[in-house]
Amino acid sequence: MTTAQPTPVQQQRRQITIDALVAASRQGVIEYGMGVSMDQIAELAQVGRRTAFRYFATREDLISAGLATVTRDLLLAMPEYTGGDWRTWLADVVRLRHQTTVRGGRIYWEMTVQQLPERVARAVAEHRGVLRGIYTMVSTTIWHAAGGEGDPPQRLYRTVAAHMSPLFTQAVVLDADGTPELAAEMATDAIIAAVRT
Repeated sequence: MTTAQPTPVQQQRRQITIDALVAASRQGVIEYGMGVSMDQIAELAQVGRRTAFRYFATREDLISAGLATVTRDLLLAMPEYTGGDWRTWLADVVRLRHQTTVRGGRIYWEMTVQQLPERVARAVAEHRGVLRGIYTMVSTTIWHAAGGEGDPPQRLYRTVAAHMSPLFTQAVVLDADGTPELAAEMATDAIIAAVRT
């Protein structure tokens, strides 16, 4: 006996449910932290708990899928440098990064300090790897646009990484009563100064 193939409508409904669950996992992590339950995610997705488990075997699989979309969206949002004033491009990139971090709430802190299940820890490690790639890309781009040759100095990379870090955003917003825009301005100034030294 063969299993009937799903119809296009069934496939579309399945994808809509999966997309809703993944979006709900992202929202759930923002609202409830890394300890968000499958029940909370299912409620946010407006589906039953059993439906959630039908599509994702574990809570960790669903949270990992949500983190993967965060990583994808981060890469897609990064503006490409096409020439011109590199300082303006840098300011745009840094502002986007800090605004995105604030929307993520406490998630970055929790990803740093909590013991995470293995599957989620792998997704977090992949996300951090993408962030490091972005820091490298930004460092290299501005170094060459400013007339530097070869690889950018390690000090420049470290300045970019520290000032584009989600933890920098949170320090400015929470500890200094600032805004993401202030974090971006401070970061841009520090990075530009590092290019000149």
